[in-house]
Amino acid sequence: MRIDLDGDCTVAAARTIKDLLQSALAGREPTQVSLAGVTRADLSLFELLRAARQGFVNRGVELVILPDIPEHLGAAAQWTGLPELCPHPGGAGHRTPDAAKDAS
Repeated sequence: MRIDLDGDCTVAAARTIKDLLQSALAGREPTQVSLAGVTRADLSLFELLRAARQGFVNRGVELVILPDIPEHLGAAAQWTGLPELCPHPGGAGHRTPDAAKDAS
């Protein structure tokens, strides 16, 4: 399953995002999450992603959070302890899903 987040991913959208992640976990589906379309985010998005990652690990289900976060949200990702979401300078941000999985 692939979840493509877009638009505002603030506390107002947290329930919807949480439901998407819980649905994938309940179905035990390997899941990729893309952040490429996110225009706004707050702490709630990053908290959800951290909690989802732990929940998927606990259940033995693959979760790959792709390192395709828009540049303007990179500082927030790093600040919240998810620096692996940020593309590396010099084009290394175009990592394969396997490389992203290894970073998560």
